[in-house]
Amino acid sequence: MWKPARILWCLVGWLALTAAASAQRAPLEQRVVDIGIDSGPIVNLTSERTVVYSTTVSVPESSWLRLVLIGTRLGKAPEGGAPTVLRISSVRDGAAHRLNSTTLRQWQFTSAYMNGDRLLVEVIADPGAAESRVMIPRGWAGPMGTTELSICGPTDDRELSDDPRVGRNYPTGCTSWLIDDANHCNLTAGHCADDGLQVVEFNVPLSNPDGTINHPGPEDQYSVDPVSVQTNGGQGVGDDWAYFGCFPNSNTGLTPYEAQGDYFVLVFPPPADGQDIRITGYGTTSYPVPPEWNKAQKTHVGPYFDFYGTTVMYTTDTTGGNSGSPVIFDDTGEAIGIHTHGGCNDYGGNHGTGANHDGLQYALAHPQGVCIPKPNLLFTYPDGLPDYLNPAGDSIRVEVSGQNEGVPQPGTGVLHYNAGAGFVEVPMNEISDNVYDAIFPAIDCPTLVAYYFSAETTDAEVVTDPVTAPDAFYTAYSAIGIDFGFADDFETDTGWTVENFDLQDGQWERGVPAGGGDRGDPPTDYDGSGACYVTDNADGDSDVDGGPTRLISPTIDLSGLSDPQLSYARWFNNDDQDADRLDVEISNDDGANWTPIESVGHVNGWVVVQLRVADYVTPTATMKLRFSATDNPNDSVTEAGIDAVKFFEFECGVFGDVNGDGVVDIDDIFAVLAAWGPCDDCPEDVNGDGVVDIDDLFEVLANWT
Repeated sequence: MWKPARILWCLVGWLALTAAASAQRAPLEQRVVDIGIDSGPIVNLTSERTVVYSTTVSVPESSWLRLVLIGTRLGKAPEGGAPTVLRISSVRDGAAHRLNSTTLRQWQFTSAYMNGDRLLVEVIADPGAAESRVMIPRGWAGPMGTTELSICGPTDDRELSDDPRVGRNYPTGCTSWLIDDANHCNLTAGHCADDGLQVVEFNVPLSNPDGTINHPGPEDQYSVDPVSVQTNGGQGVGDDWAYFGCFPNSNTGLTPYEAQGDYFVLVFPPPADGQDIRITGYGTTSYPVPPEWNKAQKTHVGPYFDFYGTTVMYTTDTTGGNSGSPVIFDDTGEAIGIHTHGGCNDYGGNHGTGANHDGLQYALAHPQGVCIPKPNLLFTYPDGLPDYLNPAGDSIRVEVSGQNEGVPQPGTGVLHYNAGAGFVEVPMNEISDNVYDAIFPAIDCPTLVAYYFSAETTDAEVVTDPVTAPDAFYTAYSAIGIDFGFADDFETDTGWTVENFDLQDGQWERGVPAGGGDRGDPPTDYDGSGACYVTDNADGDSDVDGGPTRLISPTIDLSGLSDPQLSYARWFNNDDQDADRLDVEISNDDGANWTPIESVGHVNGWVVVQLRVADYVTPTATMKLRFSATDNPNDSVTEAGIDAVKFFEFECGVFGDVNGDGVVDIDDIFAVLAAWGPCDDCPEDVNGDGVVDIDDLFEVLANWT
C-alpha cells in the first residue's frame, strides 16, 4: 500500500531528480595530434623472419598515446609462414601491442592506449610475405582532467579495489563489467555507448602523482566489436543501458572472461530496499583523496534507498567515471542493475537502471556479434550458400557435425523457409547420417526468400543456423540472376554532384572515410571497396553544420530494365536522435520533380535499403537519386554516408525451358526423357529434387509455351 508520505516523497524526489541527477561519465580529455607517417611499400628481402620496418612516434609532454592506423596494410604471409605483425611498443614501460591483419581490422585501425610520449612502431614479416605499408596520419594524446563529484555524505569513503570483473572504457571514460550471458559479454550505461565504445581495459594501474592516468599493458586492453553493441543511447534515469562484447586480445588471444576468470550474476527484480548496495568502478577523485586513485578502481558500500519501475536508488559514493558500474547487492555479490546517474541530495541517492528493464532483457535474449553463443552443432555447406534459388525449385546440401561436446542426432535436419507467408518447416532429405539435401519448392520470381536450418543433438537440444534464428536468417532471391542498369561503389568519379543550402560546413565528399568513427562518422565504407560518400570527411571534424547538403546522382537510364530494383547502403548518426534527418528522394524527369523514398533519423551502423522503383515512380531513361543531410538548427553532431548504389532487375528465365532456347516445347520433353533418372544439379531436373522423373515432365507441361 502506498502511504501519503511515500507519495509526497516521490513527487518531491522526482522534481529534485530532474534538477540534480546527472550522467556520470568522465570523458577522456585528449587532443588530436598530426603524425603523418607513411612507410611506403615494405617487403622482407632477407632469408629469415625479421623486423623489416621501424620508426618512432614522439609527442612530448603526453601521458599516453593512441595511434590511428587508417591506410595500414599487413601483407599476407607466404604459404605455411607466420602472419605479418605490427608491433607498437611504449618506450616508457616496454608494453607492446601486437596486431595482425585480422586484429588490425577488429581494432578498427587504431592501437591500444600506450603509456608515455614515445612509441616504437615495427613491422615483422617472413621472407616472401606480400607487401605491407604503415600509415599513421594522426593520433590521440593525454592527459585528462576530472569531473564533478557526487558523494553521498561529507567525505569520499571509497576504497581501492581489484575486482577482476570490472573494466574501464575509453574514450568515453566509463565503467563496464562482465556478466553471466553465454559468452560473458559486458554491460555499461547507454549514454556511455552512444558516444562510441572502443576499448575496455582491465587490471588498471594506479594513476600518476599528478592524477594523470596510466593504462594497463596492451595484453589487458580489448577492442569492442561494434556489431555487438545494443543500447538505447541513455534515455534518462531508469532508462539507460548498453550491452556489448569485445574481440579476443590481439596479444594473448584470450577473451576478457578467459583472462579475468570471473563474471557477475545478473538478477532481477532488485531486492527490497533497506539492503546494502556496493558500487565498484573507475570514478574520478579530488582532494583529500590521493591523486593516484583518480580513475583507478574503487568501491563503496551504502544503503539501498529505493526501487520503483526500472530505477534503483542508493546512497553509495560515486563520481564521474562511475557511469556503467555494476549495482551490486552486497549480501550476495549479484548485480541488480547498471549505475548511470549521480545526484545524492536530501531527497535520495545516486541512480541506476534495474536489470528488469524490458529493453535490456530483450537485448540479452538477442545477442549480436561476438556475444552470440557458440552452438553445440556445426552446420557446413560443401557447395556454399546460393545468392539465387532456381524459381522452379532448388536444393542446398547441408552437413551437420558436433562441436562443444554436442553430438548430432541423425534424421532431425529441418529446412525453415519464408517466401512471404511466414516460416514453413520442411524435413530435409537425409543422404547419409547427418548429411542432407534441403529442398526448396517452386517459388515465384522474384521473391526474397529467408531461410535457416535446424537439427537436434542426441540430448534433444534443437540447434539452429544461424544460431539466433529466426531473428537471424540467410536470404536468397528466387531468380536466375541479376542484370545491372547502374552500379557505383564510388571508387571512381561517375558524375555525382553536390548542392548546398544554408550550409556552414560538412558537404558531401567522395573518399576513404578519414575520421575513424570518432564523431559518429563511418570508420570504413560499406562494401569494402575503400571509398564512399561521407559528409565532411575530416578527422575530428566530421559533421554537418546547417544544410541541407545534397548528393545528386548522374542521370541514369533504366529504359532497358522491365522492373528495376534500387538498393543502397546508408549511414546516419546524430546525437539529436531523430531531430535531424537523412532524406532520400528519386526523380524520373532528370531532377525536375522529386518523390520521397525515406526520411531517417539516428541509426547505428550501415543499413542496406532495397525497393522496387515502380512503387515510387515510373522508370524512365532520365532517373536521378538525391540524398540530403541536415543539421539545421546547428545544435548536434550529424554525420552521413552513402555507398553501394545499384539499379538492377532479376532474371527470372522461363520455367521448364530445359534446353535454354527461350520456349517450353516438345524439345524440352525429349530432353527430360533422355536424362531420366538420378541427376544432381542438371537443367532437366526442373524441380531440383535430384532426380529427373514424372514430376519434371509435369513442370514442363505446366509451363508450355
